[in-house]
Amino acid sequence: MVDNASSDGTPEFMKDNYPRVRLIRNPVNLGFAAANNIAIKNTSSRYILLLNSDCMVYPGSLNTLVDFMEKNRGAGIAGPGIINSDGTMQLSCRRFPSFFDAAAHSVLAHIYPDNPVSKKYKLSDVDRDRPFKVDWVSGSCMIIRRKALENTGLLDENYFMYVEDLDICYRMWKKGWEVHYVPHSRILHHAGGSSRKGRIRASFRMQKSVFYFFWKNYGKSWKVILAPFLVMVLVFRFISSVIGSVFTGRHKR
Repeated sequence: MVDNASSDGTPEFMKDNYPRVRLIRNPVNLGFAAANNIAIKNTSSRYILLLNSDCMVYPGSLNTLVDFMEKNRGAGIAGPGIINSDGTMQLSCRRFPSFFDAAAHSVLAHIYPDNPVSKKYKLSDVDRDRPFKVDWVSGSCMIIRRKALENTGLLDENYFMYVEDLDICYRMWKKGWEVHYVPHSRILHHAGGSSRKGRIRASFRMQKSVFYFFWKNYGKSWKVILAPFLVMVLVFRFISSVIGSVFTGRHKR
């Protein structure tokens, strides 16, 4: 287990209650990708499970993921069905959007959440009762084949938080590995609950990660001319999130 400089007593709890667990304590918060890479380098298992700390695993779900990977040798990554705290299904598998679809989704999602572009991107109308190939799955829970990860390289540590899941899935497909959604495996994800300041910081990190993904993959192509437009979209998203956080805070008071 890698602890990212937490201050809630987790290292002490693990040491007292699970002495057989190897604990690696980072002196500072290195971010999601860097911390997971440390854990990956210190293991040798055939499969690697990325699981957020705010997730709960349903009985048998991890076995279901492993069984799926064993039967589908072309799969580099698989993600389970993710349930929100309120019992609704999280749209945790999505398409790689085109530049213009991504921009349209970013703007319209705040104004008209049920718009056709967002529904296409989120695969809202896809049958989720059976496994299927998908462009990318949420990093809140994903199983990765070590052989595939050795082929693509570890998580990109330039992402402190967010978009590293899209990035690793994108690299999997580029190297010929498949990404699958496995709904018969279920995870409960208690997302959210952060303070207003925390939500604003998270939004800033999200926009920063989106821009990095764009620059990393398209900075040397003709699409670089679209960078100013992307910046405008990301600034709009950030401002919208700040306004939303302010109004949410006032409503709670």
